[in-house]
Amino acid sequence: MDVGFIGLGAMGRPMARNLAAAGHVVLAWNRSPIEAPEGVTLVESPRAVAEGTGVAFVMVSDADAVEDVMFGESGWTLGAAPGSVVIQSSTIGPEAAERIGERAAAAGFEFLDAPVSGSVKPAEDAQLTILGGGEQSLFDRYESLFEAIAKRTVVFGPVGSGSVAKLGVNGFLVSVIAAASESLSWVHKRDPGLDIAIFASVIERISPLAAGRAESISGQAPAGGFSLRQAAKDMELVGDEFGSQVVEAVRGLTRSGLDLGFGDLDVSCLGAVVRSRDDG
Repeated sequence: MDVGFIGLGAMGRPMARNLAAAGHVVLAWNRSPIEAPEGVTLVESPRAVAEGTGVAFVMVSDADAVEDVMFGESGWTLGAAPGSVVIQSSTIGPEAAERIGERAAAAGFEFLDAPVSGSVKPAEDAQLTILGGGEQSLFDRYESLFEAIAKRTVVFGPVGSGSVAKLGVNGFLVSVIAAASESLSWVHKRDPGLDIAIFASVIERISPLAAGRAESISGQAPAGGFSLRQAAKDMELVGDEFGSQVVEAVRGLTRSGLDLGFGDLDVSCLGAVVRSRDDG
């Protein structure tokens, strides 16, 4: 199948490469100049992506960027044939997904709300989960594309439902890491000799997510993975939607991490954020 891909960042790049590896012809565009992923052909604009394909993924930074690459100058809609399909996989709010979907439909195009759950490593290994909103028949039509990038596709309901699920997942994920950061920082402060690896084995039944990151929460978080910059961006969306005291506290913690210059580190750097706060 000929497929377009708009946005070749940390997540988009391996997704496009996996589509090509599965035998699809992939035409892609990225805002900044980059080297093409293996098997992928770069073109000069989102419009050119649309002119060469009938379906395209969009994986960009935020809702404004989605609207720009779809409807802006040299945007996807300017080159797309009637009935062409956008698979919108960026993390945006549900209202934005609904608005963009309605705008696409009014212009004669199909729209799938399909953000992904998983960070860079699952993207590289084609082990993402697609969180879907839109017509089941469209998800079925493009099953071969989703199978090339993900281990599972779950359709929750109409357009907007996928983005609701995505914010719910990421709000839960970052909040768990924040809670683990508080707990592990206290444990280490109270008993510096405690073996964190053994402690991680104890909490694994409660939270495999926290256990898997326990040592980097307690020590030095690596660069990459699910970066704090991405987590903080998502928590701004989550905070606007949830409006709870817990989420506001977690959002504040991610903002503090950005202020400390931790944006490119894995979200497990929230442990270092908690320690810096306690030391201060």
